[in-house]
Amino acid sequence: MRRLIVNPGTENAWEIPLQTGIATLGREAGNDFVIDHSSVSGNHCEFMVMDSGVTVKDLNSSNGTFIDGQAVNESILLPGQTLQLGEVRLQLEQVAAPAATVMATSHARCKFHPRNPARYLCPKCHGNFCEMCVNTRSVSGQTKCFCRTCVTECTPLIPAATTDDTADLPFTRQIIGAFKYPLKGDGMILIAVGTFFFLLLDGAKAVSRFGFIYGWVALGMLTVFGTGYLFAYLRLILNASALGEDEMPEWPEMTGMVSIFFEFLGTVLFCFAPAIGLTIYAGYSAFHGTGDGAAWLGWATMASILLGCIYFPMAFMAVAMFDSIGAVNPLLVIPSIAKVLKEYVLTVVMLAIILFLRWLLKNYLGTILPVLLLPTIISSLLGLYLLIVEMRVLGLLYRNKKYELGWFT
Repeated sequence: MRRLIVNPGTENAWEIPLQTGIATLGREAGNDFVIDHSSVSGNHCEFMVMDSGVTVKDLNSSNGTFIDGQAVNESILLPGQTLQLGEVRLQLEQVAAPAATVMATSHARCKFHPRNPARYLCPKCHGNFCEMCVNTRSVSGQTKCFCRTCVTECTPLIPAATTDDTADLPFTRQIIGAFKYPLKGDGMILIAVGTFFFLLLDGAKAVSRFGFIYGWVALGMLTVFGTGYLFAYLRLILNASALGEDEMPEWPEMTGMVSIFFEFLGTVLFCFAPAIGLTIYAGYSAFHGTGDGAAWLGWATMASILLGCIYFPMAFMAVAMFDSIGAVNPLLVIPSIAKVLKEYVLTVVMLAIILFLRWLLKNYLGTILPVLLLPTIISSLLGLYLLIVEMRVLGLLYRNKKYELGWFT
């Protein structure tokens, strides 16, 4: 539990409790925290409070924001440091949370986003909610979270399994550490089960080649349900990483796999719609002999595929976080990419390398190791391992840049 002590060491000292989320401080009544002093601007600064620490951002105040005497625009505020806003001094303290108001849990999931770990409990309707599903507002100078259904103040939850030991590392080092992530928890079990699934899929494909209707039915069912379950778990990994979890999440339930499959398929189709459209047009032109003047189709198709590859990671992350296919909206995705361009470019390059490695394994491993089933097993194992790493990297991107993205504020 963190709090700001206003006028520390004086008779007029008072405290501002800080809860997870974003809050503003200033002289005007519309702020989450109000300090009525002439040297404090109407909207002076903004706090981002996370499990990993507190970040202070100056909002173009007249008299500036200082930490231990140093002017800052945006900086981490550590416990014991002094924050100066105009002529008002504040000090950050970290104290043990009262046992009566904090509940530890390791299995609670959000009522509306079952893939997300719960952060709050409503004592009236007994609903568990993630950070996205509560309303935050200021009450008597304190930031409180309320249930959106029954407007009751929620109790904070602390997942017992959270061991976020990477949050203070630079983003590049966190990406490197993502390669260790699949080795935690049930990661190896998922990889083994997924490999068995791909072997079944190959068997269904072999049967379907002989024209057996049962082979096509089995292939379709395995593709839809197996892919749906795989991506349900991968989205859990992304969400857990984004919300600060450092351990592999629990296995998803078996419900809703069809909708998740089509949600994933819709995301892919939307991101690569221009490339798909140009490919269809090129095939149509070639079939009807009208493609002589379409020399531009080659480079246009390649350019649209490249743009789709750049667009897809952010779109996939948005769909996973919002739990809605509507999150592929370019009005959300494109500004989000621009806000975190440096880290996003690094993430896309990382994912491109991973996809290239998977392509090499799929296409050339059989030539190197001409042993029955062995290439499929090895490529599936390493492919699933790299998929988990991909989801971990996307989750880390959101965890590090959710303040800049501002999706749920």
